[in-house]
Amino acid sequence: MDKPIDIPANLYEDEVVCFMADRYRTTTERVMQCFLVQEAEVPAPEKESFPFRLTDNEMEILRGLLSRSGSFRLWIEEIF
Repeated sequence: MDKPIDIPANLYEDEVVCFMADRYRTTTERVMQCFLVQEAEVPAPEKESFPFRLTDNEMEILRGLLSRSGSFRLWIEEIF
């Protein structure tokens, strides 16, 4: 799990991810970090916490966005 996670840059500008960031009053980067922590059930980086939890629907939406790029599948396969 020492390998960096490749999140396509355009995903941070996606209107859905921006909407989620606005909803939780955070950045798109934090939304994606929270997604990765929730999805892979990996611990959050030390001294980091998420004051929000993505809903099941939001998680499904982000899975769909990432699966189109192929990045998420490759990352999960490397972990498991």
